[in-house]
Amino acid sequence: MIDFLKDLLKMCLGAILKIAIFFGVGTGAGAIVCWYYSIPLGFSILGGILVLGIALALMSDSVFD
Repeated sequence: MIDFLKDLLKMCLGAILKIAIFFGVGTGAGAIVCWYYSIPLGFSILGGILVLGIALALMSDSVFD
């Protein structure tokens, strides 16, 4: 039972880490674009959400496969 919980926790933490990295990269790239074009940095969050949505759509087993 303990081994199962360890494996489950490892899988969940790995997925959360991947999601955080995708969101961070998208937000960072969005921040660079916003800074270059003098757009308020609040819009960089949209870049993170967009990259996260695309990454999750490509990673999941869905109709697009």
